[in-house]
Amino acid sequence: MADSPSTTNYFQGTGYAKFTPTDGVERDFGNIVECEITPAQDKLEHKKNRGGSKRVDYTQFNNQSAQFRIVLDEITADNLGLALMSDVVVNTDGTKSIRIMSKSVITGSLEFIGDNDVGNKVHGYFPSVSFSPTGSFSPIEDTDFGQIELTADLLAVTYTDGITDFGQMVVTEAS
Repeated sequence: MADSPSTTNYFQGTGYAKFTPTDGVERDFGNIVECEITPAQDKLEHKKNRGGSKRVDYTQFNNQSAQFRIVLDEITADNLGLALMSDVVVNTDGTKSIRIMSKSVITGSLEFIGDNDVGNKVHGYFPSVSFSPTGSFSPIEDTDFGQIELTADLLAVTYTDGITDFGQMVVTEAS
């Protein structure tokens, strides 16, 4: 990768994501309008109470977590099922039904594949995720295409080498 500063490091990210439900089949989410990963952790500060004023003399970080948030504009039964916490049932007439909030948790693995033309490509693999409802679905839109917001908690996994993490991001240098 080019050392900074370099115009080859400018980035216009595009890509797609695939979800594999636990004991299920991998599928493509379709077009992604927004995509973000948000890491978080709590900071615990110890304060020294001597010398006239309190001063922080030690910090420790606890409770690490990460979320993967995507906004989709392909309103499929599978995408809507994730947003509304339901399995999708194929009816005898070929239609698909979603039983709203019939599941308390939907788990699996998630992969993001960067396919942008400008900048380095970013590929993410998250071996254990848990979806939860985070946005609303509007069956009527007046200006833009309809959208579904999905948020997955990235769950920590301990590997055979003893390392624990939430997944992996791989950066491929721009050509």
